[in-house]
This record gives sequence, C-alpha cells and structure tokens, in this order.
Amino acid sequence: MLIGLLFTQTACSNGISIEHDERNPEIIISEKMKFENLRVLELDVNHDDNKKVLNVFGDELKDGIYAYNNKNKTYILINSNTRNYTDYSFKFDKKKKTLTLSYTTTEGSITNEKTLFLIESKKKNQFEELKLVNNGNDDGFVGVFTN
Repeated sequence: MLIGLLFTQTACSNGISIEHDERNPEIIISEKMKFENLRVLELDVNHDDNKKVLNVFGDELKDGIYAYNNKNKTYILINSNTRNYTDYSFKFDKKKKTLTLSYTTTEGSITNEKTLFLIESKKKNQFEELKLVNNGNDDGFVGVFTN
C-alpha cells in the first residue's frame, strides 16, 4: 500500500509538533535504524510529549498498528490488548523507496501495552511506501491519521 493513499483514509486536524532529538533524549528509548536521511526511534510512551502523540490515536483502540503522518515525521503505534507483538525490525529499500516494518504476533494476555516508533526523514518523501509484514505475511494498518 502506498503511504500517501493510506494517510488519506482518516484525517486528523490535531497538529502535533514535537522535537525528538538529542536536545530531548529522555523521550527516546532506542534508535532502531539509521539510513542516510532516515532514522527510526522507539519512543517512551510514558513521557508527556509522547502522550500528546498518543492522544491523536484516541482512547478506544483495537489490537493492531496505527500510523500518524505529520510532515516529515511518521509515528507508528502498536497497540496490544490481546496479542503479543515482538521481534520488530525495519528495512529500507532505497531503490524502491520502501520502508518495511516486520514483526511477530502471538495470542497472549497483554493488557493495554503500547509501542511507539518515530520515523524521521530529513527530506520529504524519503520513502513512498510503508509496508507491514506480520509473521512473514503482508499486513495492514488498522487506522491511519494525517495532519
């Protein structure tokens, strides 16, 4: 699925502007990937700045993966209520301009666990497609929001 098409599914008028860089490192858990002008950060969902981003997605979330696009930043929220999401990995195909998030899911008893990733691009449209692969199979977003 093309990310541009995905982001037209659901519109969100809340403009969130948060700087996630070395000036505010306590909101970043880890850097998952760095490739030229593109980097992926795992963010602390309990930090106040990141809670503002979580508010965009709302309170009543199903299990699954959600995206929020805000200029050259894309936030990926993984919401776990009854499924375990593990083994996250990101791959970037520069030629195809495709960023792939791979992960594994299993049934479980997780209650309201959230994982938040930030994909930052120094250039606009660094990638054209954001692909999800769950247990080796293509997957889709539950909801997509854009500013």
